[in-house]
Amino acid sequence: MWLAPAAIRARPTRSILEQTEDSYCSVRLPLCMGTTEVTRGGAIRRRIGAGVAVVVALAALVGLSGVSWSGVVAELRTIDPLLLVVALAASLLAQLAWSSSTLLFLRTVDPTVSTGRVRLGYLTGTFAKQILPFGHAGGVPLMAYVLAEEMDLDYRGTFASVTASELLIFVASLAVAGLGFGWFVVADGVASGTELVALGLVGVLALVAVAIAGFVKRRTAFRRVVHGVALVGRAVFRRAGPRVQGRLAPKAVDRGLDEFFETFDRATSDRSTVIRAATFAVVGWVLFALPLYLGSLAVGQSLPLALVLFVVPAAGLATLLPTPGGLGGTEVGLTAAVVVLAEVGLETAAAAVLVYRVCSYWFLLVVGGLSSLFLSVGFRELR
Repeated sequence: MWLAPAAIRARPTRSILEQTEDSYCSVRLPLCMGTTEVTRGGAIRRRIGAGVAVVVALAALVGLSGVSWSGVVAELRTIDPLLLVVALAASLLAQLAWSSSTLLFLRTVDPTVSTGRVRLGYLTGTFAKQILPFGHAGGVPLMAYVLAEEMDLDYRGTFASVTASELLIFVASLAVAGLGFGWFVVADGVASGTELVALGLVGVLALVAVAIAGFVKRRTAFRRVVHGVALVGRAVFRRAGPRVQGRLAPKAVDRGLDEFFETFDRATSDRSTVIRAATFAVVGWVLFALPLYLGSLAVGQSLPLALVLFVVPAAGLATLLPTPGGLGGTEVGLTAAVVVLAEVGLETAAAAVLVYRVCSYWFLLVVGGLSSLFLSVGFRELR
């Protein structure tokens, strides 16, 4: 189990799931139920199949649109290596900016946490989110677990801090997308016939923002949802034994929610910490969008920076598909958005998006994998 730190590997008699079950289940019931639900392989396979079907359908649309792959390759052959290096650096700096946001919230739990270990843990969590189906849904508890084990922190406090950080990073993506859309409309204008596409993307982002606001402000409604899920869980897993039933009992659910919200409120109570973390989150999204802009320059086409700031955060909606990263959903969606909104050639748009994905996905996958390996092997003398 190489995603876990070395300290975990020294205890072979218990699995990682067993080690984390007590803290994990009592902190976030819905995700705990999701973990248990993984055993129902048929349902998971159907969901993954649905996600793959969506990706295949989108890819088929691109294929039917007459894209010339030889033209895409020809565009890639003209790439400027210097711009590619800058794009790679921007992607990595974006991760470091987001890890700085996480670091600020973690220091409300323990002011002495190591900056370097937090960054390694964040890269490891990013690696897991990218390669696993539902990885973006389970990335927060996994990242919190790695950080808590690596630095001997309380899991509940770490989980709440990481949740606050990831929530703020997601809100920052909505802000950057909104800013980019407004800038694009004012400066460049939306092409005729594409207004509905642009407004549709904005509408989806607005709905997500409302859902987040509901989580933060209307906790009574959130509790009702969790208790409803717990009720279903008790019925579905009634034969799983008293331990699982105990974790899903109303009192256990309330206790876990109380502890989670208490730590979450403590982590976000300092306004200066929230402002600094939000600044890192916004800077991270700007840096994360730059590789698409630089990728277009590298193949000889300058996309509007405003459009890039809009479509890159909006492309995060592709992570809702229950598929591992790298299957092409983000690539197809981004290419379609660039072609429709920027009115550039399909081959040029595809080449720019491929450069972007090499920098923002495959490069980070390698870096995150190395970080995960580093934590697993546990070269503590090098830290």
